[in-house]
Amino acid sequence: MKENLLFLFISGLVLGSGPCIGFCAPILAGYVAAYKTSFKKAAVSYLVFSAAKLLSYMIIGALCAIFSGILNSVFFEKYIYGISIILGVFVSLMGLSIFFPKQAFFGRYCSFLHTGHIKNVGVLGFLAGFSPCLPFLGILNYIIVISNSPVQPIIYTFAFGLGTAISPILLLVAFSGKLAGDFSKYKLWGTIIKFVSAFVLLFFGSKIILQTLLR
Repeated sequence: MKENLLFLFISGLVLGSGPCIGFCAPILAGYVAAYKTSFKKAAVSYLVFSAAKLLSYMIIGALCAIFSGILNSVFFEKYIYGISIILGVFVSLMGLSIFFPKQAFFGRYCSFLHTGHIKNVGVLGFLAGFSPCLPFLGILNYIIVISNSPVQPIIYTFAFGLGTAISPILLLVAFSGKLAGDFSKYKLWGTIIKFVSAFVLLFFGSKIILQTLLR
């Protein structure tokens, strides 16, 4: 079991330092640049995101242990489709909320997004974790094969998720918050940062939705 734990942890490190950067880093950097304009706040946001994603991994691991064959079921295909759409919509709403003031029609109905509250990155982490990418699906299949008890998939997904959390994304996100804080002291630069952050979130949110619809 120790060898499997080590292998899954290292697999998480590789994934967190590779494919995850292209997906998670721009979205998180865009969000923290708009709201978490300090190194500390940005780093905390990443830790909350990672903790929420790790918990969602463990829940998926538990479901795989309880319902054998779920990964190959029609239900799971529909689940991935639905959760990916929800993730794309949520990321897009995060971007749109930057454009619209709280007093606007859109702002009144999505005021929770305007606060930049830490819970928003928690929700984002949950949705990202519950929307498994192809490498993670492969890891889940591997975990199911090597597990000898219902508890092991939860432990194995924890090891993998912990590995993904130890990623260069932490530094990228934290420094984006620090730089945004330094430049936001100037009104023009602050406006530019807000605009770029909103565009990045809208782009990636729309990309997630479009890629899901075209599957």
